[in-house]
Amino acid sequence: MTRADLAVTTVLFDIGGVLVELDGVPTLAKLMTLDGASPDAIHERWMQSAAVIAYETGQISATAFAAAAVTEFQLAVTAESFLDAFNEWPRRLQPGALELLDDIPTRYRLAALSNTSVSHWERIEAMGLAHRFERLYLSHQIGCVKPSSPAFETALEDLAVAPSAVLFLDDIRSNVTAARALGLHAEVVADPREARIALEQYGVLQSAER
Repeated sequence: MTRADLAVTTVLFDIGGVLVELDGVPTLAKLMTLDGASPDAIHERWMQSAAVIAYETGQISATAFAAAAVTEFQLAVTAESFLDAFNEWPRRLQPGALELLDDIPTRYRLAALSNTSVSHWERIEAMGLAHRFERLYLSHQIGCVKPSSPAFETALEDLAVAPSAVLFLDDIRSNVTAARALGLHAEVVADPREARIALEQYGVLQSAER
């Protein structure tokens, strides 16, 4: 059996890092003096933060988050300047993002599961992504973050779909590993081009010469 033989009916996208360009890792590497660390290592350190989890699950305000993050990570900036920079991490749509979503046949259900915050989502929503998905599972709204099982289970329960019918695309390996452990098909992709290749491999899109 090849990947294209698998009965995928639903594509579940991560947003930041797959469809939207984020400046988070480069900025964090500089602020946290982690130059040379891998993106996954930086992301793991970030997602171990109590302040980050609290903010991205909608439990604290932006100002409380910024103050806690500056203290926790011992950043040499004020909370205000950190928050200003943080709010601008979602830069723009990745080239080809909308075209990729448009190319997915309508027989497939499209949903998004993303770790995000109120301020980041406001910027991303303004890019024209929200209406492209049947369902949105945003951490600050559902109260849990990837790679925790409840984040994936929330999406699966609401979609009323078996894990084996879902293809999950994310740029963070730990999230992909967690999805696979729950029975989802999952691939690490860093941009719409890589996402397109994965969708072709699973038979969602027809293979085209690149």
